[in-house]
Amino acid sequence: MTATGRRGGSRRGFLAKIGVAGLVASGAVFARSTPAMAGNYQCCNLVYAPPNISYSTCSSATYKYIWYCSVNAYLHCNCCEKKTSSGTITGSGAHCQYN
Repeated sequence: MTATGRRGGSRRGFLAKIGVAGLVASGAVFARSTPAMAGNYQCCNLVYAPPNISYSTCSSATYKYIWYCSVNAYLHCNCCEKKTSSGTITGSGAHCQYN
């Protein structure tokens, strides 16, 4: 049995059309890739993915942001974004290891 609206069309078909339109719209909005868009490298959402500098270079920088994440129960990553004094991200680094 299918649920129908006033015009006799199925709600499922109507929702499918809305879903396709939403995918097309999101593709138009998010299709352009710029350095400011985060990329996925293991579990680190880095500005530059894959990383463009080593984790040790990034973590020794004066201005940086460091965080940790887990891909699963066994793989853990140290993530880092190197910044300028004004806050512009110039490099991404990551170091992942298994337990």
